[in-house]
Amino acid sequence: MASQIEEIKSAVDIVQVIGERVNLTKAGKNFKGLCPFHSEKTPSFFVTPEIQRYKCFGCGKSGDVLTFVQEYDSLTFAEALEMLAKRAGITLKRQAFSPEDAHRKQLYEVLHLAREYFHYVLTEHKLGEPARAYLKTRGITGETIKTFGLGYAPNSWDGLYNYLVKKKKYDVRELEDVGLVIRKTGSRGTGAGDVYDRFRGRIMFPLTDAQGKVVGFSGRVLDPEIKEAKYINSPETQLYHKSELLFGYSVLKNFIRKEEEVLVVEGELDALSSYQAGIQNVVAIKGSALTEKQIRLLSRSVKRVILALDADSAGVEATKRAIETARPFELSLRVLP
Repeated sequence: MASQIEEIKSAVDIVQVIGERVNLTKAGKNFKGLCPFHSEKTPSFFVTPEIQRYKCFGCGKSGDVLTFVQEYDSLTFAEALEMLAKRAGITLKRQAFSPEDAHRKQLYEVLHLAREYFHYVLTEHKLGEPARAYLKTRGITGETIKTFGLGYAPNSWDGLYNYLVKKKKYDVRELEDVGLVIRKTGSRGTGAGDVYDRFRGRIMFPLTDAQGKVVGFSGRVLDPEIKEAKYINSPETQLYHKSELLFGYSVLKNFIRKEEEVLVVEGELDALSSYQAGIQNVVAIKGSALTEKQIRLLSRSVKRVILALDADSAGVEATKRAIETARPFELSLRVLP
């Protein structure tokens, strides 16, 4: 395995990999840029093609392409190795996964299939007709639905359960681990009568990490008169951490990086409407709180942040907090009225 690790690292260009995540400029034989691991105004982060390594002379972080994607993309060793192997067109000779890594891989697969299921119901099944009609009234096009992978969870207690457990043969405990099903009070079994689908009768917005992997979902009711929460989200899980994610970032990050500017809105539908209006450097924070981790993620790609949060009291307070939270990152902030 050690020889194959070296083969994979040799097959990818560290400058290209890091350059897709950090704005680099030529500096003699090296490349330099602002360090993605700490806040700075003057570039102290250097990448050396000759030895295929990077080093920040500000914070001291250093390593090779494998350690970089592990830290920058928040991947385990096995996940980073698999990603680079795929990029290089190399097939891993044997599984490099520990039991923990293998479990995480299964969880990602479950979430990926859940997105496919919800998307199919929305776009092709008759059960998705009410959701298609609703999105049409909101002006959301088929192209946008496809681009962002929107879906619909049918109003059923076991629709997703039947698909993932009975048809695809996944363990119900894996569905529990990613928050797709809820266990009935007092139940300890793994059958259909022991759990029920968390999302029912809702437009589904896949929530992805920076690499585009599904880690959770947000579900919106169709009828605002229904006495339920307008939105429900996946619970915090091994993969999903609300404070770290931005809806739309993984889809639009290349546009965001190119513009070096991002428009921050509150909800998913706000982001989709902005996207359809031609604003392709937009993200949604899924609520009114822009967190330090979200700002850190954006600071890797942009110099300017435009806040367009709701004008109600919660939105005004959130804007004030966002300005204070962003101050250490030395970003240019503008607030839309």
